[in-house]
Amino acid sequence: MLEIVGNKDTKSVVITGHSIGGATASLCTLWLLSYLQSISSSVPIFCITYGTPLLGNESFSQSIFRERWGGNFCHVVSKHDIMPRLLFAPITFLTTQLNSLLQFWHFSMTSEDFGKLANQISEKEKANLFAAVMDYLEAASQEGETSVPVLFHPFGNYFFVTGEGAVCVDSPSAIIKMMHLMLATSSPDSSIEDHLKYGYYVNKLSSQTLNQGISMQRNIPDSSYEAGLELAIQSSGIANQVIAISFRDVM
Repeated sequence: MLEIVGNKDTKSVVITGHSIGGATASLCTLWLLSYLQSISSSVPIFCITYGTPLLGNESFSQSIFRERWGGNFCHVVSKHDIMPRLLFAPITFLTTQLNSLLQFWHFSMTSEDFGKLANQISEKEKANLFAAVMDYLEAASQEGETSVPVLFHPFGNYFFVTGEGAVCVDSPSAIIKMMHLMLATSSPDSSIEDHLKYGYYVNKLSSQTLNQGISMQRNIPDSSYEAGLELAIQSSGIANQVIAISFRDVM
């Protein structure tokens, strides 16, 4: 990593990850931003996450804001994905359900044995988890009207995506409200399944956007992953020549 940012030919660096890998990417980016600041480096750093859980408390979020690092982060969140919303519920409640959920997602991405997948998390567990997250998220979205502590706070830019389009939000209170309003239109099953659909959302959104601009100069990447990176990079305004570092789903 230090060799990359120390290379005079490095124009910019993009760090990306999905799910827990997105949290790892965010931590790596924060460390790198702090290091580059200490050596007065001007190499642009940009972090793109997909369906990542919240990372820190309000003080953590405010610290990033004070350092003016919020613009270095783009957190892509799909309409119904429960993962970015999970930590609004108490950790003590999530312990058992989260373990089952992570196993379910892991097997969904690595196994073709759907009979085995069906046994990873029961319908009752899904319903209880969904209801708990909805209750706490609703309370968190009602500023000044609840005594429920919000232990984790968003930071950076949130890119909310659906099958119809996307919207970018950077205000923490607005991000929480968007998370609540979108999840309220979901169901226990779709809130879990949506965590694995970022390829679909990014590919559709990338195709629409890139067709209007980038495709005038060159072909759209075949990979939805590459297209998503290119879309986010173009939207951020950083240089086209980048080095991308990816943290895949870590479980």
